[in-house]
Amino acid sequence: MPHHLCRVLAMAAWLAAPVPLARAAADQLLPEAALAAIKACDAGAAVPLDSGAKAPPVWDAELMPADFDFTKLKPLALACAEAERAAPGDKRLQLQMLRIQIVIGGQETAAFVPLLRPFAEGGSAEAKYLLFRLFERFDGGPDADRLGLSRAEALVGLEQAASAGHLEALATLFSQYRHGPLYRRDAAKALAVARQVAALPPGPWPPGRYESAIRAFMPRAASELVLLGDGFPAAEQAAAFTALEGVVASGDSGVALAVAAALRHGRGTAKDPVKARALLQQRADAGDAHVVPALAAMMAEGEGGPVDGKGAIALLRGDREKYVADAGPVLAGLLLDNRFVGRQPQEAARVLFRSGDIDAAIRLVDLVIDDHPTLDYPAGLVDRLTAAATVDEPGAALALARLKIFGPAPFTDVDGGRRLLQPLADKGDRAALYLLAGTQYAGLDSNTERPSRRDGGLDDPALKALIADGIARKEAPAFLLQAKLQRQGVLYPQDDQTATANLTSAANLGSVEAMVLLGEAYDEGLGVAKNPRERVHAWREAARRGSLDARERLAGAFTFDGFDKLVTLREGVTERIALAVNAGTLAARGFGPSGAEIAFAGLFSGSRANDAGTTALAHAVLDAFRLAPVGLDEAVLVPTLKALPDEIRVEMERILHQEGFYACEPQGFWGPDARKALAAWVDAKGPLPDEADPQAATPAALSGGLPADIVDRVRARTQQAAQTVRSKAERRVVIQALNSLARYGDVASRWALVSNYHQADFVRNVVTPEEVTRYALDLMVRRPDGIDKLDFAVTFDVTQMMQDHKIGTFGTAFVAALRDTPALQDPLTLGGLMQQLVLAPGACDAVREAAQHAGAKKLGEDGCDETSRTALIALAKARGPAGVEEAARRKGAAEVAALDKGK
Repeated sequence: MPHHLCRVLAMAAWLAAPVPLARAAADQLLPEAALAAIKACDAGAAVPLDSGAKAPPVWDAELMPADFDFTKLKPLALACAEAERAAPGDKRLQLQMLRIQIVIGGQETAAFVPLLRPFAEGGSAEAKYLLFRLFERFDGGPDADRLGLSRAEALVGLEQAASAGHLEALATLFSQYRHGPLYRRDAAKALAVARQVAALPPGPWPPGRYESAIRAFMPRAASELVLLGDGFPAAEQAAAFTALEGVVASGDSGVALAVAAALRHGRGTAKDPVKARALLQQRADAGDAHVVPALAAMMAEGEGGPVDGKGAIALLRGDREKYVADAGPVLAGLLLDNRFVGRQPQEAARVLFRSGDIDAAIRLVDLVIDDHPTLDYPAGLVDRLTAAATVDEPGAALALARLKIFGPAPFTDVDGGRRLLQPLADKGDRAALYLLAGTQYAGLDSNTERPSRRDGGLDDPALKALIADGIARKEAPAFLLQAKLQRQGVLYPQDDQTATANLTSAANLGSVEAMVLLGEAYDEGLGVAKNPRERVHAWREAARRGSLDARERLAGAFTFDGFDKLVTLREGVTERIALAVNAGTLAARGFGPSGAEIAFAGLFSGSRANDAGTTALAHAVLDAFRLAPVGLDEAVLVPTLKALPDEIRVEMERILHQEGFYACEPQGFWGPDARKALAAWVDAKGPLPDEADPQAATPAALSGGLPADIVDRVRARTQQAAQTVRSKAERRVVIQALNSLARYGDVASRWALVSNYHQADFVRNVVTPEEVTRYALDLMVRRPDGIDKLDFAVTFDVTQMMQDHKIGTFGTAFVAALRDTPALQDPLTLGGLMQQLVLAPGACDAVREAAQHAGAKKLGEDGCDETSRTALIALAKARGPAGVEEAARRKGAAEVAALDKGK
């Protein structure tokens, strides 16, 4: 039998033995050594709140060696053991002996629970607190089942000990109410505990070191609590600020943080962010790491001083600061918001996990689901969320359920997630109810397996009732769920058309998942005609709202976008590289194809890449490192660079050389100096801003002043008149009306003129070459639905201008349109358009001549090559809008309004 179990059994026998009556007389008969042991045990381990104590109380914190060297407790433990052997019936000595063993720790401490219970049942506050300590030590661990102590019993013991005035129990309860995890965080309850300590009467013994510290700490902690959070009355805030303002110089981190928070937010004093930031800066300069998160938050927002986001990030990454609990959430926010550095989800996930904060754990779930970060101890996240969900922390149970349902291995546990959802759904949580309903059938999101019903949850009538109720309430999840069921033919007849209509409703109500699925429907023709433009629009909106899935789909569509020309260079190249970098898939494998070569397969060889040209592609690749700076890590950067085509590698070095970051001759070798230059370039350029919607950047796509019904009315009358033309004069009136509509930006009218310009002199007699050029370029950029053979029509129109000796006008109009149309200034869009112009005789030379006349520098040989395109874009950005399109639109608006009045 193990020695510690023998000791436990012996102690149990002692507890059962009767207490000798003649205690004092017996003491007198004890040997001197035994008396010395009793005296030492009484002096070194006196139990707090024990009415029979022979010496001032010694709190657990005072027993605990500062350096955690528990061998220092061995003499006291031996003395208590000797004392207990000398006086086996003395309850006081028995409890003191138990305390020492529990503080020392070890696996055998679990066996002390049955020995503590009689003391707790007899009213000992210390025994009740020690039962809690044992529960806290073993809870959730592999040996927790050995305790035989329930959570309820442990927490009741803690609360009863606190009610009895046990200082360590009160301090523990205060901390639990502030930070959890065994209680739901509650600032008001924490404040009540702090005030309970302040109101405690003095004990029978002079206060020792621990008692004095706690009694001094709690009033200050109460004031800090009032100033650090919202929701307390103004009078309490004012009193708290007065109490702490005078002790700022003490060097206490909590005081500095609380006073700074009061000054920053105007709690209990006038709002003064300048003074708050100065106070935090002073404490940080003095080496106080705990104030850095608050200081960094102010620096990032420009509160009380200049904006300094990079400085804030550097502070939070300090050797000491990174271990401060509050630093993780602040740093994670700065690593994700793309203001000061490119988005870094992997590091953000790690710092959130390291912080240990409950809110950080809840926030981390989305990153785990989307970005699959590598965590050192994944089970720790589950444990943290489980503890928070147990005490009903807001959002914890739902976050844990989502982690189990949508998270990657090792988090996947759909049934466990559903068990968490059921109580939430029963309480009326609509998000939980829809998630429970959406997982009722396994395989509902699969295109290959037949959905199967899971046990528990909602029966089919309840599912239908929920969907009907949600649709009546205009709730997006109801439309989305019905669409999924209809797509699979579960509960409802299989109906792709109605499913897609429901996806549209859900997307219009803001469902990001519905937007992604709607784009898929337009891509595959599921219940709706295939429509590449609507597909990209849906995915683009989902991406704008943060969908990683949508960004991946847009990036994947780039290679096959040669005909529609809808995906931008940012979406197709920059995003694709950044997504692979952030996913951690690009490190070299040591043999065979690298992850980078696989990830970029086909990216630079398609027609869309050819449209952009080498320089634009090189810029797009460089921008990927602004979007995902984790790619600058050598383990990722080297294989990424090796996977790029040679000409792009050389061009990237040339750009860095041209911009003054790389001193060597560009050869595309990407040695250490070039890689350092890239890092310096990324740091200097900063994060890549969000891209504007390419369609919104086209002036002709804007409404611009006239009510739609007027334009529709004039267009309809004009089209009707065209059907009944009987003379050249009537035909001219129709063409003039169409041109007025086209000037205003009407797509149908612009196409009618562009498609007929080359084959009808009566159109050319009314519409100028400058006008038809603008109309054609607008249509080529926007590529509206329902227009076939646009590229051929434009080629024929330009050829006609050449034959009419008006090709110079085309060149001038082209440069003006380029300046007026931001979407044309995208190298990918311009490259694709000019690939078509090469087929029109004289077009490229005319563009080059007009560009040279406008002041463009470093033009190429024919005006359509990549060098000329780069020069044209630089000219447009330097000169700004020409104003031709805007003037034409104003003129067109006036003419259309006049036509409407002349009906």
